[in-house]
Amino acid sequence: MKKPAETERTNSKILQIEQRYLKIFEELSKSEQEKSVILDAMTELVLYLDTDMRVIWANKAMHEAFRLAPGQLNGKHCYKALHNRDKSCSICPAEKTLETGKPQEVVDFSSYKKNWVLRSYPVRNEKGDLTGIVEIVTDTTERRRAEEAMRQSEQKYRELFENANDIIFILDLNGRLLSCNAAFSKTYGYESEQLKGLSIEKILDPDYLPVVRKLLQTRRDRLRVRNPQEFLTYTKDGEAVWIEVNARMLKDNGKQISIHGIARNITERKRMEEALKKRERELEEKSRNLEDANTALKVLLKRREEDKQELEEKVICNVRELIVPYIENLKITPVDSHQLNQLTILERNVSEIVSPFLRTLSSKYPHLTPMETKIIHFIKEGRTTKEIAALLNISARTVEVHRDNIRKKLNLNKRKANLRSYLLSL
Repeated sequence: MKKPAETERTNSKILQIEQRYLKIFEELSKSEQEKSVILDAMTELVLYLDTDMRVIWANKAMHEAFRLAPGQLNGKHCYKALHNRDKSCSICPAEKTLETGKPQEVVDFSSYKKNWVLRSYPVRNEKGDLTGIVEIVTDTTERRRAEEAMRQSEQKYRELFENANDIIFILDLNGRLLSCNAAFSKTYGYESEQLKGLSIEKILDPDYLPVVRKLLQTRRDRLRVRNPQEFLTYTKDGEAVWIEVNARMLKDNGKQISIHGIARNITERKRMEEALKKRERELEEKSRNLEDANTALKVLLKRREEDKQELEEKVICNVRELIVPYIENLKITPVDSHQLNQLTILERNVSEIVSPFLRTLSSKYPHLTPMETKIIHFIKEGRTTKEIAALLNISARTVEVHRDNIRKKLNLNKRKANLRSYLLSL
């Protein structure tokens, strides 16, 4: 029989062993729980298989993907439980891992109307023996769709970039070309490979170099820059090209990295503007010449009026000195009644010649005929149509026709104005 002391020591060791195993079990349980929590939280589908391709464990995402209850896959062949097949799939990475003992990957595998990436990793014991395989399945459908959408978007952008009529360019912060579209190459006559790294100063007119250098510095200093701006540039062959530029600074995480710009070729517009300015200058010159001509004409007209007035004064003076005295002499000589009547008319006409009325009438109404002028004198005196006809030896009807013509020429045909009253007002 064992002594009580030995029995007590044995019981104590057994208790320590039990406590140690209990602690190990608790740690293993805790580790298993943590592993389950972590793996179940993953969106990837995870399978842990033995070397016979039976499921040891599968995470929540795997069960949900195939609409299975938790634990329903455990102990079953994955190809049978998931795909209802009698053997492994031909592309199965787990099968290849079993053969090679190395990780395997299958990319862009299409199944169930989705895209997948299948990866398998070997599990080994402490001796290095293969004891199982972990297979991770990633659903890449949305990523592929996003990548395809991005590719199509980039393709559309590239087509827009290359086919745009306007010049599109990207400069580094020193003003060198990083990228440009076909319109740039077509406009300036450079090959695509010649444009890479080309300094923008190479095509600029020298007068605009200080302006561009200042703009580049201004953009780096984050000051406000006015858009758009016009610049004179030159092609590879030296042909002048005017462009209108809109540009902005591109940043990455707040850091300035490049300058993006769109330039429109406005050479034709500039030519039209210059032609318009030239035309305006010519019109201004012609206008000044016309003004000078008008001034000269006014001087000539004034001189002509002065000459006319001087001539009239001479005529009036000659009439008074050379004609009127003889009329007076004729009036005191024996004449019959008809001759006296004619002499009276002559005297009156001479008086009218030297009177201001005739000058006013002829200046305002130059289209009056001599006969109409005679009749106007008689109307102004108050003579009737019959009297005028007898004095002029014409019919009364002819006098009426002349009266109508006179009213039209004096713009009285549409007015209820008395002809004699109007004539007296002149």
